[in-house]
Amino acid sequence: MNKIIKKINKQQSFVFLVFCTYMLTSCVMDRITSFGIRNSSNDTLYIELSESDSLDNLIYWCEDSNDFMPPIWPTDTTETYINNKKVVIDDRFYALPDSTVLVSPYSFDTKDTCYIYAIKKQIITRYTLDEIRVKKLYDRRAVTKKDFRHRLFEYRPTGSVLMPQH
Repeated sequence: MNKIIKKINKQQSFVFLVFCTYMLTSCVMDRITSFGIRNSSNDTLYIELSESDSLDNLIYWCEDSNDFMPPIWPTDTTETYINNKKVVIDDRFYALPDSTVLVSPYSFDTKDTCYIYAIKKQIITRYTLDEIRVKKLYDRRAVTKKDFRHRLFEYRPTGSVLMPQH
């Protein structure tokens, strides 16, 4: 009987040792840390990192006054009216001067070059997305993963995207 108990204890010890080794060596959490884009301008901006070489619809959560679904977290959006239509803007892209917007590093998994789009707050709350595109009321920067030093890109305006004259 003692032999059987010793054999079971050895087996349990071996299983325990294998389990501990497995847990210590292979159970590493896959940690993807966001990138940041720091607004180093004097303007309040909406900043987006995109794989697309043209401005897409990510910043606008909804642009239709009739077909409106309430946001999950109302504090994460800004509602405004542009041309008598309710427009809901996603505030995850909102960046005060000297603040940072978090963006996903996954964009660089499929593309070497991505684009940063920066739109001034007074433009995004006054013009439709189509008007912003047509009049090019945004700043667009081509960036690579290497441009993010220590996971941070310093956005500094190179020129001025002026408000259109009426």
